[in-house]
Amino acid sequence: MRIADLHTHTALCKHAKGTAEEFLAAALARGESWYGISDHCPWPAGYDSESRMEISDFPRYRELVSDIRAKAEGTSLKVLYAIEMDYVPGRMEEVCPLVEKEDFDYVIGSIHYTGNFAFDNPDFLEEWKREGTAEQVWNVYLDSLKEYVTSCNFQILGHADLPKKFGYRPVESESFRKRFAEIFEIASAKGMVLELNTAGLHVPVHEIYPSRTLLELAKRAGMKLSYGSDAHAPEAIGRDFETAAALARECGFSGFATFEKRHMIEVPF
Repeated sequence: MRIADLHTHTALCKHAKGTAEEFLAAALARGESWYGISDHCPWPAGYDSESRMEISDFPRYRELVSDIRAKAEGTSLKVLYAIEMDYVPGRMEEVCPLVEKEDFDYVIGSIHYTGNFAFDNPDFLEEWKREGTAEQVWNVYLDSLKEYVTSCNFQILGHADLPKKFGYRPVESESFRKRFAEIFEIASAKGMVLELNTAGLHVPVHEIYPSRTLLELAKRAGMKLSYGSDAHAPEAIGRDFETAAALARECGFSGFATFEKRHMIEVPF
C-alpha cells in the first residue's frame, strides 16, 4: 500500500525529538510515498509559545522542508510542506492571511485548547478530574470546531475528537452525534478531509482519532480521509497505518487522500 503520512512534527516545536534527517530516513524505511511535514503554526504571536516554534524560527522551518525535499530527490518519496494551524477565537485574522499566502501543500486545522485549558497536555491532567470539566470541555470544543470549519479554510480536519485523549470520552448521545454530523457536513461541503490519526492508540484512550462512530458519520457526510501518525519522533513515522486502513475499510472508505499545492489526490488502498 502507498502511505501518505501527512501529520508529522519537527524539533522546532519544542516537544518533538529527532533531526529532520532521522524523520526522513524513517519515512524512507517505512516505504512511504508522501511524507508531510506539518509542524505547529507559530501564529498568532505569543500563543502557546512553549509548544510551537517561534515566529522568528519560521524561516528555518521553510528552509528545513526545502532541505529535506532536496535530500529525498531520486527516491520514490515526495516531501510535502504543510502546517498545523490552531483555532484561536478572536485572533484568526492574524493567522489566516499569513497561512493563505504561504506555499503550503496543505493545512491541518486543529484545536488543542478550550479557553485557557490545554486539554491534551498531561501537565493539566488534574483539571480533567474536577466535576463538570468533561462536559464543559466537550461543549466548548464542539462549538469551537463548528466555528472553525465554518469560518476558516484548511484542507484537513485534524484529530477531530482529541479531547478524549485521557479517556474522558463524550457521552455519544443523539445530540452529540447531531453536532458532529453538522460539523462534518460543513467540512465536506468545503472540500475538507477528515484525518485518521493513529496517535490516539498510544495515549490513555487507546483509540484512533476519531472514533468509529464519528468515522461513520463522516462517511455519511461525504468526507474523505487522510492518514496521520502525528509523529513527534522518527520511530512514530507511518505508525499503525495498517490498523488505520483496516478501520477505514470497515467504515466504508476505499482509500486515503493526500495533497500537493492544496490539490487533493485520492490514493486507493
